[in-house]
Amino acid sequence: MGDLQCPATMIFVADAATADSLPTSHFRVAQVLFPDVRTPGDLVGAVESTADEYRGECVAVVAPRALVKEALTEASAHGSTPPATDAPWVAVEVDSSGWKLLPTNW
Repeated sequence: MGDLQCPATMIFVADAATADSLPTSHFRVAQVLFPDVRTPGDLVGAVESTADEYRGECVAVVAPRALVKEALTEASAHGSTPPATDAPWVAVEVDSSGWKLLPTNW
């Protein structure tokens, strides 16, 4: 179990192959999550529930890119750099204060 005071880091990827190629030298992936979601709201709920369980850890979330972009908007994710459309993955810290986009140039 991770540190309860730390946010969970959620790494959104489009497919399992991308999840397998994440740069684990920078973080350890706790679990690959395949949520059975159909709407951005479903994805936000699944991510927030998982973030509560994996505080201080990193979780790879496999979901369609369009759904992730809509979920980021719905969750009002903020950060210094919006995710590039061609980025292989998008990193977000999730805690009780909300979602924060992280740089993907690790």
